[in-house]
Amino acid sequence: MSGLFGKIAAATGLLDRLRASWKQDLRAGISPLRDDLARLTDRIESLQSQIAALQEGVAHGERAERLARQIRLTMRLNEKHINLLAELPSLLDAPAIVAHVRQAILNAPLNTDPYPHIVVEELLPPSFYRMLLKAIPPAEFFGDRDPIKQNLRIPFDDGPALTERVWAFMDAVVAREGIRPAVMERFREPLRERWDTLLGVEFRERAAALPQAISGGRVMLRRPGYYLAPHRDPKRAMVTCLMYLASRHTHDTYGTEIYRVHNDRESPVTRTYYPEQDGARCELVKVVPNRPNSILIFLNSHGAHGARIPADAPAETERYAYQFYIGPEQSALDVLIDELPPDRAAMWRSKDS
Repeated sequence: MSGLFGKIAAATGLLDRLRASWKQDLRAGISPLRDDLARLTDRIESLQSQIAALQEGVAHGERAERLARQIRLTMRLNEKHINLLAELPSLLDAPAIVAHVRQAILNAPLNTDPYPHIVVEELLPPSFYRMLLKAIPPAEFFGDRDPIKQNLRIPFDDGPALTERVWAFMDAVVAREGIRPAVMERFREPLRERWDTLLGVEFRERAAALPQAISGGRVMLRRPGYYLAPHRDPKRAMVTCLMYLASRHTHDTYGTEIYRVHNDRESPVTRTYYPEQDGARCELVKVVPNRPNSILIFLNSHGAHGARIPADAPAETERYAYQFYIGPEQSALDVLIDELPPDRAAMWRSKDS
């Protein structure tokens, strides 16, 4: 505030009057000084209001221009994608795709070091995977707050028709009806053990019977300079699914880092948990490659995961991935949490450590 005060004082002539008053008797100058300060306060408040209005106007203008670009892009893409849209009725074969996904997940070996996870290759039928890549919209449709870390929430509306239809199918059919039930079956035993830890053996069966939902679905675009420290996802996310949306011409670097955590403990909070901030040491075990049409699925229990794209990577580097969580429906879980002993219930209610 001192810098702002000085600039305004100099601009309004107050600075000269203040210097003059300091050379005179302070008691004689205090009354006009108070008047000047009062007028200055009013002027600052007026300037702040004008600045806020100007900033809001600029923000609205930028949003309007961005929306206009998206509308123009949507119109061009809808025209360009006419033939692709015509293919969708035969391509989006729900029973065949769900069966393919289920078999791929159930056939993948379950790794337990440093925590339960599977890596599924060729998750989707190749023809549908190619269409999924074509349906990723231009970067203008992703969040614009951070050019290094951009997200597109799924389901996605108000965009190119191909994006809306293909990704709505991916979210509502493939993720919910294909991936979710297969994951629950493949991770049945690790999930039972996890519920024992979180709720207690006496709640095991009720926890296993909770209706499961998917949440947090988003397509992620990452660029050079991106870094995500070792962490665990929010506690309600029992399983994390991370599908790599690489092309056949993309190198498989910049995948997902899997960490073993020394001096690990149960996360005391419901939000994202960073073990290193809690005094633990994270040891890199492996990096899951960023391969086309593959998915990493892991139990959000102990250990940690992270990712990075070095700042000195080629400037044109872009990494796309689709992530969502599988976990109990919140309302059903809340009923169970209300019956837990106070120490266990606290772990589900604290957002702060």
